[in-house]
Amino acid sequence: MSLRFGVLLIPSPSFTARAYRARQLICGQYGAWAAEMHMLHLTVAAFFECSEAALAEVDAGLTAIAEQIRQRDSRFPLNNRGVAGGDDGIFLDLSGHPGPEALQWLHMEVVGLLGETSGATLEMEHTGSAYRPHIPLMQYADLLPDVMADALDFAGGVVDDLAVPESTTAWRLLLVRFRSQSAGEDWSGGRWAADLSWDIVSSYHL
Repeated sequence: MSLRFGVLLIPSPSFTARAYRARQLICGQYGAWAAEMHMLHLTVAAFFECSEAALAEVDAGLTAIAEQIRQRDSRFPLNNRGVAGGDDGIFLDLSGHPGPEALQWLHMEVVGLLGETSGATLEMEHTGSAYRPHIPLMQYADLLPDVMADALDFAGGVVDDLAVPESTTAWRLLLVRFRSQSAGEDWSGGRWAADLSWDIVSSYHL
């Protein structure tokens, strides 16, 4: 069994409920299950390696970061700019104003924490300018270009029909332990989708 960890941001429950339903419909329509196998979330730091011995240090650091968030911008706003497509599939784009300043600050603080923690290793592709706040609606679908264009159009229609809100707020920060036999030591490309499971190590009120 292969293990990885993640720091995830969960939007408000009312937003999450509608976005989850949209994701379910989109994944089901196009038979692409990678996103649907995961909890609905916005990644802060994804699938990093961390020794069990280092977890207490990471937990303490995240507790301090969450406290700073509560003091400076409790439940800071997140703006949903709608459905977008990219190399990693179809997603809700949350990179727009208002909210990205607090979100970018949170991301850099978490990345800094992991970088300073002996026993934690975060892949560089998830850091710095490569960080793009989004909620996956479909991943690793391997669709033909014309079918992907249809899927993007379909996703936009579903999100509109379900009235996924244009704005929400940050609700909880989670430290999560992931398990997958299928992923082995390569957690890229969605190999984890066949059997991903997780438990929440800690939850931090924002």
